[in-house]
Amino acid sequence: MTDLHIVEGDARDVAAIMPIMESAFDPAFGEAWSAAQCLSLLATPGTSLIAAQSGTGTVGFALTRWIFDEEELLMIGVDRPFQRMGVASALLAHIIRRAKLSNRSRIFLEVRSNNPAQQFYRQYGFEICGIRKGYYKGLNGDRFDAATMALNF
Repeated sequence: MTDLHIVEGDARDVAAIMPIMESAFDPAFGEAWSAAQCLSLLATPGTSLIAAQSGTGTVGFALTRWIFDEEELLMIGVDRPFQRMGVASALLAHIIRRAKLSNRSRIFLEVRSNNPAQQFYRQYGFEICGIRKGYYKGLNGDRFDAATMALNF
């Protein structure tokens, strides 16, 4: 996308990301967050919302938090019509660049074990460093493991 801009957001942007939350995350896996959960997170020190914006408005977002020298990528989502157009790559590159500039030692994330997004993260140097059994709870009560991945600087 040529007109894509990555900007630091805040709680005022939560309403703009909620339609993306619904579009990007299959409810069968229990990964999406509610607006209340997002707002609660953003009220916590060390958290941030990063928005990907184009001429049509917000098309993607990421939520992160940091403590000491570690950053955690909590969620990255791209509106379905804009997937596979470099939006997630731009968001992740921004997060990595910002973490390096802030002298973070690593970035962690968790991704559903059977989610093909693991390959996306591997392209940026993330490696699996653990598994959380039954971390995600799907709509019908199904449980899904999460792979913990880390990118060390």
